[in-house]
Order: sequence, then structure tokens, then C-alpha cells
Amino acid sequence: MVALGGLRSVLALTSKTAVGVLLIALAPLMILWPFGRTHAPQVEIHDEYGVLQPAAVEDRLSDLRFRQDVTLAVVTLDADYSANFNLEVLTYARENQPQWISAEDPNYWADGLVILAVSPSGRWVGVYFGEDVKVDTATQGGIQEAGKNAFRDGDWAGGLVDMGREAALAVGKPAFARAGVVWVVGAIAGLFGTVSVWWAGLMSRGRYRRAERHYANVTRDWEETEVLARTVPENEPHGAQVLIRYSWFRGRYFDLTKKMQEISINKGADWFRFRNIGLTGSIAEEAATLDELDDTIANASALLTMSSTWREVWNNELGPVYEDAAAFESLCDQIDRKALGVSTLEQRAWLRTTVNGLGQWTADLEARRVTPSAALDHLDSVSEKIRSRAMDLSQQAISADQSASADLRKKRYKEVRKSWKKSSDPYAGTWRVGDTTGTYHPASTIRLNSSSAGLEGAGPAKGSASGFAPVAGLVTGYSTAANWSASTSSGSGGSYGGGGGGFSGAGSSSHF
Repeated sequence: MVALGGLRSVLALTSKTAVGVLLIALAPLMILWPFGRTHAPQVEIHDEYGVLQPAAVEDRLSDLRFRQDVTLAVVTLDADYSANFNLEVLTYARENQPQWISAEDPNYWADGLVILAVSPSGRWVGVYFGEDVKVDTATQGGIQEAGKNAFRDGDWAGGLVDMGREAALAVGKPAFARAGVVWVVGAIAGLFGTVSVWWAGLMSRGRYRRAERHYANVTRDWEETEVLARTVPENEPHGAQVLIRYSWFRGRYFDLTKKMQEISINKGADWFRFRNIGLTGSIAEEAATLDELDDTIANASALLTMSSTWREVWNNELGPVYEDAAAFESLCDQIDRKALGVSTLEQRAWLRTTVNGLGQWTADLEARRVTPSAALDHLDSVSEKIRSRAMDLSQQAISADQSASADLRKKRYKEVRKSWKKSSDPYAGTWRVGDTTGTYHPASTIRLNSSSAGLEGAGPAKGSASGFAPVAGLVTGYSTAANWSASTSSGSGGSYGGGGGGFSGAGSSSHF
């Protein structure tokens, strides 16, 4: 029993599991009714905007199953952002697909019809239903939301399939299938409680094992790391910064040793206590940081002394610069697509020259025409210039916006830019500039970045680099602001407007 964590721990785990299973078992089967969806939809694709591969989309939608026979119609339209999209869809149906209108009552959609509509140009999405398959407004909104992430990424087919999948879940579901809230809550609570208890135990043990692996690596390399640290020049700024982190590393290692000893006494059911989640998580994170930081020390020694592995280390140092350059290139692409009258030619030319110039610095390092310290200083300079130019260009582009939402977008941009400057978002470790791609390990670079191992231990040294979050964050923020509007999460709702002629068919639309 001791090996399992003691009687008390075993009984606690057993009782929690039993209660959870009982609550789940008591949930009535009717909440799952109807159990299956067996009706294949009759799919129609009307790609008026020209962004789909109709046959491929039809195949994917035909694989869906509904609870009753439906005609699943897809239409892409070129509707303005300020248009009434419901009316646009209705007008299209009246002029091109009259069978979509009910023959018995032309103020409604035909029975059995489900329409999925999108306007890539106006950033509209809508869903419409015949009276016998209609769903409530909230469910309509859920179907629209299902496709929005893909639509924002330009994946029109994927977004429509996601909407179709959500519609298949909702159409034909009877009202009493949503009854029995108390039972549902009880079942969910039981499931959540049981899963949480076991998740806590398994996650705690998994995190501890991960911490053990990292800790073992650090311990194994301890003496070698000490030797390498002595070769890092103290009078060189980048080396001095690494040595400050090394001093922090030593102190944290001894603290981690004590924590590992304390938690290692857990046995069996002891791991299934919730308090272990946070404890093992912090230990695993700390052990991983120390494991990465000893790589940083080895890298600093290799490059600053130009040992045999200097080129590999230098390529790793280039990684964050290339990743930021790729983000800057993406910003130029976005601004060009917006057609705001802001030229990116000068910025692209500068970026191309700068990136190509990094190859010359590699050659100069190899020929010993420049020192490692000077090369790292140059990377600092290039990084700062990319950031500065990205901020200037995005500001210029947002200021050039003359749309009705211009003021909102400028305000939003100011907010996201301020947030980005304080961001600690990590570098991805991958980049693509032009046709060239690469990967690197951001946590082990000598130069500080937001992903650097032991950044909190850098002390005053991190003052010059504390804002070095990825430029990708600024680009994402600009994109969000540039497409912002008061109706981003709303739209023409369920109204067809005066042009609808009293049409009352179920459906609604919104912006994405």
C-alpha cells in the first residue's frame, strides 16, 4: 500500500473516480437522441466569385450526414462590405435559383433547403434555411462562426465545409433533445471531475519525468558547462551578458536540485493531487530553461572563441533576424494587397540588400576580417532597423486608410502596437525569406530575444533587448487593425431590408 501512495491517497482517488462515473452513468440516454445522422445532402455549388474548386467542395460536403433530407446549397458572391448581404443572397436566388424560393409561399425559403453563403470581397458570411429545417438565431450565429477562422485565412472551401459540418449537427435536432439540463450538468460535472482527477495525476507524473530528463542533461553536462563558461570573454558585451545568465543558472540549479528531491518522494496515488499540477509544471519549466541555457553558454564559447562549431552557432544567431525579415516581407505583401497607395518598393529593396548582406558577414567571419563581437553587434543593428522600418511602414499604411472605419482602425492599431511593444511572445524558430527557408533554436541564441533561456536572469543586460519580441506580432496586430470595423462581429442579422419585399425566410449573416 505504501508503494501506491498510502491508504489515504488510494481511498481519495477511488472515491473521486467512483462519484464521477456514477454521475455520468445516471445521465439519461435521451439527451443523446437522435443517435445518428444518416441522410446525405444533395449538394449544389454556385461559385459566382470564383474562389472554389466546385467538385472538391461538393465531394467534401457530400460526406456530411444530416438527420433528414436536405439540399445543401453553397454560393459565393461579390457583395460590398456595406451591402445588405441577406438581400444580396435573396436577389441572387430570385434571379438565378428560383427553386430556392418556396412555391407555396414566396416569402420563405423552400423546404429542405440550407444555404451557405460567403462574400470574400465584402467579408460576409450567411446561412439560410427552409421552414422545415430552420434553426434559432443563436444556432445560425454558431454556424457562421464555425467558418470564420478559415475565411480569415483565405481558406474559402475549408470555411464552407466547417459551416456545413456545424449545420449538420444542428438541423433537425428536436427541442426535447436539449432538455434535462440538470442531468446534463450532472453528467458533465461527473465527467469533468473524473477526467480532472486522472488528468492531474497523469499530467503531474509526465511533467516530473520531463523535468527529470532535463535535470539529468544539466547534471551530466555540469562540468563541461563550467569549463566552457571560463572560455567566454568577460570584457566582451555579449559574453558578459551570457555570463550574467550563467551566474543565475548556477543558483537556479541548486534550487532545482532541492525541489526535485522533495517531489521525488511521491508514490502512486500521491500524484493525483491537484496541488502537484502547478508544482511539477514549474519544476519542468525551470529544468527545461536550465537545459537550454547550458546550450547558450556552449554557443557563446564556440562563437566568441571561433572554435570548430562557430558556423553552426552563427547560423542560429541569424535565425531571429531572418524570422523578423520574413515578417517584414509579409507586412509589405499585406499593404500591397490593401491598395492604399503606400509604396513598399523602397522597403523591399532595403530588405533584400540587407538580407543578402548577411551572407557577406558570414564570409567575413570565416576569413577573420571581422570579430564575432562586431558580427553580433551588426545583427543587433539589423534587428533594430527591421523593427523600426516595420513600425514606420505599418503606421504609414494605417494612416493612409480613408475608409469609413479609418478612425476605428487607427485607434485599434495604436492599441495593438502598444501591446506588442510590451509583448513576450516567443519566436517560432522557423523563417521563409523569398524562396529560402530555415529553422533554428531561439532559446539558445547568444543575443537576447523574447524566447531566450534565462532571460529573467539577464539583469541589467536585458535592458537593451527587453522589447525584442518578434516582428510577426506587429504584423498580426496591423492586420487585425487594418480590417477592424464596428460591425466585425455583427452584420445585417436576419433582415432583408426594404428590397426584400416582405420576405421572411429564416437566416442571417455577419462579417468575419
